[in-house]
Amino acid sequence: MNKKDSVIRLWRECFDDTDQYVDMFFSEVYRDDDALVLEEEGRAVSSMMLQRYTMNFHGVTSSISYVCGAATAKRLRGHGYMRRLMGEALRESYRRGDVLCTLIPASEWLFHYYGHMGFSPVFYIDMERYTPAHKFQSIGVYSRYYDLAGAEAYDFFNRVMESRPCTVQHTRRQYDEILMDNSADAGAVIALADSCGVLVAMAFAVPDGDEVVVKDVLAADDDSRAAVLAEVLKEFAGCPMTVYGYYASVRDNDDYVARGMARVVNVEKCLSVIAGRYPDMKLSMRVNDPEIGENNGVYILGDGKCTRDDLYGGELDYDIDAEVLTSIIFGNDVTRRLLDFPAERPFISLMLD
Repeated sequence: MNKKDSVIRLWRECFDDTDQYVDMFFSEVYRDDDALVLEEEGRAVSSMMLQRYTMNFHGVTSSISYVCGAATAKRLRGHGYMRRLMGEALRESYRRGDVLCTLIPASEWLFHYYGHMGFSPVFYIDMERYTPAHKFQSIGVYSRYYDLAGAEAYDFFNRVMESRPCTVQHTRRQYDEILMDNSADAGAVIALADSCGVLVAMAFAVPDGDEVVVKDVLAADDDSRAAVLAEVLKEFAGCPMTVYGYYASVRDNDDYVARGMARVVNVEKCLSVIAGRYPDMKLSMRVNDPEIGENNGVYILGDGKCTRDDLYGGELDYDIDAEVLTSIIFGNDVTRRLLDFPAERPFISLMLD
């Protein structure tokens, strides 16, 4: 059995995805060089996809990895196979030159599980809930926009995504995969144009039980945002709606819901980006990483650079592990104030989860 067939076998055993979704994923999304498989006695016992993305991190486009489809044969769970495979994934992500490894846990208990491997819950959403009777107020004149596969649609999508600081980005190919994923889930991408015919809003909606979930909404302004959400309620008439909102989109508070996790996999590369963005910052830290030994050492930030000095004998500002480092780098404004560190809250959406 080849690698792809092994991954499909474990996927079908472990997940309840429809045949349509599985066919779409393995014909359009799957890449053999992104698949990691752990074998015992010549048979695949655990597998995952380590997909390639980028993030606009402190003004620099940085490569990251995204874990999806992590699966272990049901009869072999509890033997540490996924723990071993995740360790391999983190080291592979480091070898690729990624700054981060990211994932979206499929259930609440997995936040704790991945925390043991240095992942921190740094991705949050502003979860908004609306009844079917909610009245969205907008004053603009809008019409439905249907050419979602065209260049204008992706250009608008990409422009809004890039305007969000510290956000996981999607290539044109990944955007097309999002459209296919949405269709496979019996969803709808609702888009609106303004009175001049210019695309100004998109909402990615999928049914989930007796409600509709908007996995992201991209809009030129608050008025077009309200208008496109009103269209979602019309499209899914009678259904309550939950919106996975961009954290700064509606409310200015910290009442957010944990959505995903990240882990720094290349400490020097990550800190070098931050040092370059904040050349006046001076900092010394020791990092301990039990999974990626190459990260273990002392890092000195100053004059716009990050240098490694494992013989450093001076006072340390931080002596931390990979999980705490990730939490500090991607903390909220409270973390920024308490630690005097340029933390930046990240965002992740539309990851085919």
